[in-house]
Amino acid sequence: MNGESDPLSATRSRSSGVPCLLGVDLWGRREPDGSVTVGITDRAQRRAGPVVHWRGPAVGTFHRKGEAVVSLESEKWVGHLAMPLDGTIVATNEALYGNPSTINRDPYGRGWFYRIHPKEPDEFDGSDLVKLRR
Repeated sequence: MNGESDPLSATRSRSSGVPCLLGVDLWGRREPDGSVTVGITDRAQRRAGPVVHWRGPAVGTFHRKGEAVVSLESEKWVGHLAMPLDGTIVATNEALYGNPSTINRDPYGRGWFYRIHPKEPDEFDGSDLVKLRR
């Protein structure tokens, strides 16, 4: 952990250039319908350790960038993860409620957190999130 007290502390990796947002590494992927799927990067979930509890935002709710929308509890860390951009939640990964360890096993696939319909469609440009290509 390199002496970090918070395994998900906000730092920018000098070696990889991976942007970190609001204290956690998040990835985002624009979907064909214009929504953005959001999840935690493999690097961040490894630092947090095995996830034992997850709670996501309610579908249909609007949140501003920086608002806490996910509650995550792992064997090493408990905390909230912030909304990466202004928008309305259009889907939440309900499967994680019964099996939060999916976040550790498949963070870029079945372990996604939620989908956002951005308030400003052009706001998602990848500058604050790690972009993944399908």
